[in-house]
Amino acid sequence: MNTLSVNKALLFQYFAGHASPAQKRLIAGWLTHAENQELYFQWLAEWQSQSPQFLPDGEERYEAYVRYMRENRTVGPRTVGPRTVGPSNVGEEVQLADVKADRTGRRNWLIAAASVLVLGMSAWIGRDQILYKTYATDFGETRSVELSDGTKVILNANTSMQVPRFGFGEDTREVKLNGEAFFNVTHTIDNKRFMVKTDDSFEVMVLGTEFSVYTRQKGGKVLLKKGKVHVLFSEGQQRKELVMKPGDLVTMEKSAKKPVVKPNADTQKLTAWTGNRFIFDKTPLSEVASQLQEHYGIKVEIKDNRFANRTVSGTFQPESGEELLSLLSELFNFRLARDGEAYLILQK
Repeated sequence: MNTLSVNKALLFQYFAGHASPAQKRLIAGWLTHAENQELYFQWLAEWQSQSPQFLPDGEERYEAYVRYMRENRTVGPRTVGPRTVGPSNVGEEVQLADVKADRTGRRNWLIAAASVLVLGMSAWIGRDQILYKTYATDFGETRSVELSDGTKVILNANTSMQVPRFGFGEDTREVKLNGEAFFNVTHTIDNKRFMVKTDDSFEVMVLGTEFSVYTRQKGGKVLLKKGKVHVLFSEGQQRKELVMKPGDLVTMEKSAKKPVVKPNADTQKLTAWTGNRFIFDKTPLSEVASQLQEHYGIKVEIKDNRFANRTVSGTFQPESGEELLSLLSELFNFRLARDGEAYLILQK
């Protein structure tokens, strides 16, 4: 199949509901290649922005669309006015579904079929991939990203961030983070808030500022470098809010009942990772081992307890986790051994 014949013009024709059955089959085959799916979403978002008759998609409309498809598997094309609108997909004729107002006179929902993929495609691409673009880093990698609203983000190693594909910067400025990232948020004229959501039951809300967010298995942290940040968290059944000042470091351990605020934190040391550096200041070797696992995916076990609480100070910019471990073994005079995928710290 000549996948090169699938271009922006053809997809725009497809989104508008004017593709032929042969063109639909061509597009379906083209989409089976993962490298083409991101381009598809980019062109879909561009087409939406140029087609005001279609509303930007969101999770609520996606759910409504899926619900509609399940309840109307055999429904053919619908027409609105003199012509049929909305795309069909993978041999299935699905057009704009316009649900009339219920008995209260309210319209339940209006689904623009062009805004989402049909159930068959959703099954093998997945809802999150449709609704969000994911930026991710591997172990030992950092990455800089500029969002459509001008916000600049640096992702630390072993981190992922989800950004809504539709409506970001217009309807909302919310991202989902798992890992660690430094944000330089652009302030908007209409004072639209920027939200960082995490799986650790806390959220960070700002208007325009510089801060970092850490959310991993052992808990969460928020460090404010410039501006003002609101941290929203749960305490029992209550939802509370904490306002941070520049230099504040808020930590939220899994076992703690509420956040702990440390003022005048060393922001340079705590954000050194943005320059691929480690700055240790009387840091226990056990904590260094934890950072090695988070940043490089290297598991380190300290078999001799005399080394666990030994501390290290200094700035390191290693090429790899193994190089940092080798430097530490020279400083502390310990022996490294391998046990499967783990490194063991032993007495010489």
